[in-house]
Amino acid sequence: MNRSLYLNRWLNSFYILFLISLYLFFAPFEDDGPEIFPHLDKITHFSIFFLMTVLLILGRLKRDYAIIFCILYALFTEIVQTFLNYRTGSILDFVSDILGITFAIFFIFFLEKRAKELK
Repeated sequence: MNRSLYLNRWLNSFYILFLISLYLFFAPFEDDGPEIFPHLDKITHFSIFFLMTVLLILGRLKRDYAIIFCILYALFTEIVQTFLNYRTGSILDFVSDILGITFAIFFIFFLEKRAKELK
């Protein structure tokens, strides 16, 4: 196995974010009290999947594999949450996840296009 794969800072950042997302998506949380910002949950879902997609692609995982992984992970988290009695799965959370993935694809496309223009 290629040693540079283990030393890839983008993938290492992805692994950390992935572990944090597992905790956030599946841990039982007490009532958080009043909502500080409307729809903060949706913004969090969007941000996590945006960053995960970007980190996977920058970590040199093939774009198609990164997209498929992130979509399947988004679907998995929402399906599992429907079976947990302390969490609820939401189609709007899944939509936020997909929007994060989509924006990440456009963001990477913009970065690649910009890099070509600067050459």
